[in-house]
Amino acid sequence: MRKYIALTTLLAAAVIATAPMSASFAGEGWYYVRPVPKQPQPAVRSHNNVGPWAVGCGFAAAGSLMAGTAIHAANASDPRQLTITEAGWHSSACPFLLPWALITQAMCPDNSATYQVARLAFRFVKKHGPGDQSAFTNAYGEACRNGTLSQDTLRSLRALI
Repeated sequence: MRKYIALTTLLAAAVIATAPMSASFAGEGWYYVRPVPKQPQPAVRSHNNVGPWAVGCGFAAAGSLMAGTAIHAANASDPRQLTITEAGWHSSACPFLLPWALITQAMCPDNSATYQVARLAFRFVKKHGPGDQSAFTNAYGEACRNGTLSQDTLRSLRALI
């Protein structure tokens, strides 16, 4: 009996090992999956230019602000920071920011008080470096609302410098 089981096992292994596995054999009842050739992916055609446009626009606005800041800071007769209105117009090198320039122009047109705050803030930053400029921000708000600075505000700003 052991010889029978060993012979049957050997015969079954030989049949399985020599069984044809080709595409022509698939038509005879064997299950065979023929590989499907890969199709090339279609080229992506996108006309979305928002990314490069936004990056270029940001560089233009930042470059214009830096140039304006350097020009006003290097003015020998009147070194100062940019006023908010000037910063709005410099940043409008990017057309997306043009409404911002129009809003700043309408809300706070430049006057002698805003230029005075810009001069004092420039002196503060030059002497102390970047730091808390909230006093100058508050003074700028007063200069926009009233068109002048009160003596108390001027005294407190000059004390900071």
